[in-house]
Amino acid sequence: MPEKVWVKVCPVIDLPNGKAINILVNGQRFVVARCDDQAYMVQGYCTHMLYPLKDAKVEGCIITCPLHGSKFDLRDGSVQNWPMPMLEDIKQKKMLRTFETQVKDGIMYVAWVADDPSKVRIRF
Repeated sequence: MPEKVWVKVCPVIDLPNGKAINILVNGQRFVVARCDDQAYMVQGYCTHMLYPLKDAKVEGCIITCPLHGSKFDLRDGSVQNWPMPMLEDIKQKKMLRTFETQVKDGIMYVAWVADDPSKVRIRF
């Protein structure tokens, strides 16, 4: 039966200000970043054109897709700027998926639901 576990990601000091870091959790792409003395993890692709966010710029708590400039809040995934607003009827705004994180003793952890917690693997 799946259970929620806290998985160690990295020391928070390893997350540079202003940059999203690409990680793989069990082969799935995500990005982690810092803002407001907290660490956040969101899906690794922009919801506009599914472009990878691995080289995205982070200003404050806003992550910007390097392709078309879509902007999202790291804290809740909300859309802050959507490219080509005149096309909203064709391609609806879609939030980024966010994940529960915590920082304990300077280490970032992410909540992950797994059938076998011992098999959760994180790679940078």
